[in-house]
Amino acid sequence: MNQRVEADTPSGDAGPGRMLAQLRAERKLSIADVAQRLKYGARQIEALEAEEFDKLPGATFVRGMVRGYAKLLETDPDPVLGALDQRYIPGEVDLDLRDKGIPFAQDGKRGTRAYLAFSVLVLIIVAGILYEWRASAFTWARFASSTPPAQKQSKTSPVATPAAPPAETGIPAAPSMDVAETAAPQPQPAHASAAGGEGRIRLEFDSESWVEIRDRDGKTLMSQLNPAGSRRVVLGRPPLSLVIGNGAAVRLIYNDSPVDLKPHIQIEVARLTLD
Repeated sequence: MNQRVEADTPSGDAGPGRMLAQLRAERKLSIADVAQRLKYGARQIEALEAEEFDKLPGATFVRGMVRGYAKLLETDPDPVLGALDQRYIPGEVDLDLRDKGIPFAQDGKRGTRAYLAFSVLVLIIVAGILYEWRASAFTWARFASSTPPAQKQSKTSPVATPAAPPAETGIPAAPSMDVAETAAPQPQPAHASAAGGEGRIRLEFDSESWVEIRDRDGKTLMSQLNPAGSRRVVLGRPPLSLVIGNGAAVRLIYNDSPVDLKPHIQIEVARLTLD
């Protein structure tokens, strides 16, 4: 039994992509087989095995992809995720340089170069964190502020007022009509969206989830990580293509009708198209 575990668990010195590629080769599976079973693109599988993480949509997406790949290969995902954390996700940066033995100017040119290289590395990490924070904040503001056209129209539509009574001319006045009976019904947001050719998607997140939404022209309407407890509203022209990570913790409402994600979930990721 111990020999079996050692054979199915690659060395921890290898990267996560190399570990998964080795296990796939041992099980005689091709990249196309893995891509078909996990519902990912073959290029995404190749990028993961080559550890080209910059070609994948983000850290949460990569972790979910690694976890699903490991489950498909029937191996423990924790060692692979540990290798991923060491090679891909940056750890905490200790800015206390006094106890790290980093050479400064007194050690000559070598100390100066090492100090400059470390400073550039710190600046790159800080810039990356600020960029991701600003990008996520901008995307949230854009979708949170979007309002269906029908709602805007209903806010500005005039309110019907009863007609003034006719002047006394000696002629009997005709019986007045009840304003409530003759007033035209106000359009509902769902009908207005359907008339405008746009679908309205509402997402509610019980847990952290990565979501990507594209419209019928392939334009990306949403591609971001959503925190637990948040809500998102997206408008677009159907058919709308959705990829929802951690689909079991997400509620989807399309044009005011709930959509069950369970039939569309495979390896924790829901993929579906809304017409």
